[in-house]
Parts: sequence; C-alpha cells; structure tokens
Amino acid sequence: MATASDLKSENIRSVRTCFYTHGNLSVNQTEKLTGLSHGSVINVFRSLEESGEILLSEKTGSSVGRKTHRYILNPEYIHFLTIDVSRTPDGFASRTWRMNLRGEETDVRTRYFPVMDETYLHQEIDTMMEQYPDTDMILISTPGVCSDGVITNGETFRMDIGQFIDRKYHIPFAAENDVNVAAIGFHSEFPDSGNIAVIYQAEQGMFGCGVLIAGRLYNGFSHAAGELRYLPHMEERKKEPPAILLGEMIQSVAAILNPEIIGYASDPLRHEASFEGLLPGRHMPRLIYIEDLSTYRRKGLYSIGMYNMSQQSKGVKK
Repeated sequence: MATASDLKSENIRSVRTCFYTHGNLSVNQTEKLTGLSHGSVINVFRSLEESGEILLSEKTGSSVGRKTHRYILNPEYIHFLTIDVSRTPDGFASRTWRMNLRGEETDVRTRYFPVMDETYLHQEIDTMMEQYPDTDMILISTPGVCSDGVITNGETFRMDIGQFIDRKYHIPFAAENDVNVAAIGFHSEFPDSGNIAVIYQAEQGMFGCGVLIAGRLYNGFSHAAGELRYLPHMEERKKEPPAILLGEMIQSVAAILNPEIIGYASDPLRHEASFEGLLPGRHMPRLIYIEDLSTYRRKGLYSIGMYNMSQQSKGVKK
C-alpha cells in the first residue's frame, strides 16, 4: 500500500519530469500535463522552488485578480561531468566537459591515447572531480558493450567504471555504448518517429548499431543488441567495398526491425551514398546520412542526463 511519502515522491517525480522536458511551465500547464490536482502541483512547485531546482521567471496577468506565475529550471542546479570516448585512426580520443541543465558546455578538454585501459578514464574523472566536487552525475559514452557500469570490448577489455565511481565519489552515473548514445541524440530530432536506428561503420568490417523501439533504447538481454560484427560471415564480408557492406548492414537492420528512419555514418566513405533497391519501396526506411556522429553523441548524453536526473532527487540514486 502506498504511503503519503510515496505519493509525494511520485508527485515530485511527475512534475520534475515535466520541467526537464519543457523547461518553462505554469501551474495550470503542469496540472494538464500530470493530471495532478491544483493543490498537489502547488505543493510540489513550492518544494522545488525552496530547493532551488526551479526559479520564478515571470508573473503575467492583469493587475486585478490572480496572476499566472511561470517557472523555469535553474540551469545551475545540476552539473554533469560528461566524457565522450571515440575511435581515431591512431587509437582513441576523449572529449570531456562540464554541462548544466541547459546543456551548456564549459571547460571542454580533449585527450588522445593509443589503447583502451582503465587509466585514462580514471584520470579524466579524478582531474575533473578535483576541480568540480559539486558534480551531480557522471555521463560516459564509449565504444564497447556497457552493462551496469561495466565496459567490455570483445573478449580482451573489461573495465568496471561504475564500481570506481560508486566507491570513490558516491554519485549517480550512466555509461552507454557510443552508437546507442548517438541514436538517442538522433531520435531527439525526430521525436514523432518511435522506431529508428543509427548505424556506424568505423572501419571496413567494424559496425555498431543503436536501436530505439517505441522511443526507447533497446539493449537486448546482455546489452549486445546492435553489435553487427556478430552477424554471420562478417570476416569474409570485410573484403567487400565499404559502400556495399554498409548497404548490407542497412538492409539487415531494415529487414529485421523495419524502422521508420535509419541514420548512417561511415569513416571509410565519409559521404552520402545511394542504397536504392535494398528493399521494396513501401518497406524501405528513410535513410539519413550523418556527417558528424559526435554531435548526436553530445545530444544523447544530455538527454540521458536529463532523463536520469528527472527520475530522482539530487544526489540520490534511483
């Protein structure tokens, strides 16, 4: 049986989610969005304003009668430490920055390193946390399979970055595969399309795919959904021209998932390509070439951070 405390927490979570989605709301708008009573919304607004999570932005209406108060999210109420790891021709690069609730980036740092190991992530986190101890959440996008804070890449690399963050800093975190993060960011530009996929061709035969079904990221039971390298005969197919192999990956994803949109990025090609005739026209998804996948990874990390913080109280894990 739900207690009064449970109901209050749920009311706060519902209103917080609305603010993290819309950013600027009145009491009346929030009542319509949440279905909560006027009194319940007023109580939640008072609580969020007292904590500093929302700020009064304006009072509108005539000089006579009740004015309409509008509130906005306080962009400095939450701060994220954000790390985006990507492949380079010579190894890997990390782009690290501090981000607020408005998605504004400050203190952006770039670092290059030859191989994946625990050292670089530990150093990046330690350096930023020493400078910004008020960080509320750590967000990480990285190549590899990510599950419960553990990052693996094939059978050769395993890093429990979640345990490191939890043990040393005791703040919430989210670590997710880089193409999954890009797919979340890509979806933010097509919110009315529930089923989308993003395919990334890093090298001739190295592919990743992020999939959203009904607007939600699909990871699979072991978080290996979208690991296209596990498709049959991939070693032999690496000999095919990059455009042909990319077309086969698009065809495979389209045939199995039938998404409305597929975004694709390719390091070997680096340009838009034609994929006509892969499927009958009525079943062919809209194909969109992605020139810069990092833009969507940044948007995806912001979306992940906003969603996670909307579901919990500041500094407290779900």
